[in-house]
Amino acid sequence: MTSLSNSSEVKLEAGSYGRTLIARLKPNEDIVESLERLCAQYGIGRAVVRSAVGSLIDGHLASGTGAGAITQVVEGPGVEIVGLFGEVACAVPGRDDTGTTELTAILSGTDSQVFAGRVVRGTNLSFITVEVTLQEWLANAEDPAGTV
Repeated sequence: MTSLSNSSEVKLEAGSYGRTLIARLKPNEDIVESLERLCAQYGIGRAVVRSAVGSLIDGHLASGTGAGAITQVVEGPGVEIVGLFGEVACAVPGRDDTGTTELTAILSGTDSQVFAGRVVRGTNLSFITVEVTLQEWLANAEDPAGTV
């Protein structure tokens, strides 16, 4: 796994994959918050999104950073998820996992236009259903790889 910071530094992290979860999100559930709850329910501190299919009521994707950040609204209902990638992170009691959920999506609007960007928390509600496959990421206790 590679973690990027605001600088040009890249941190390499050694680890292995653990359990696989396959879940169906119900209508009107935010995908970020739902995936974090799912991970917390199963004691998973960090997970990688392996696949996702389904649709959203509306899509909200961010691009840029700081003052230049913009949010693209893809109006639905019925915005299709073409791809969903990234890492889900949640606090699990007794574990020292840290991080934040960072998801990127490719969405197809109702007019077949395609959009991509960072998923905005709290604004991407499942329309009918969204099926997601997550795989647990278990970082090694001591990471010998260091920083590049």
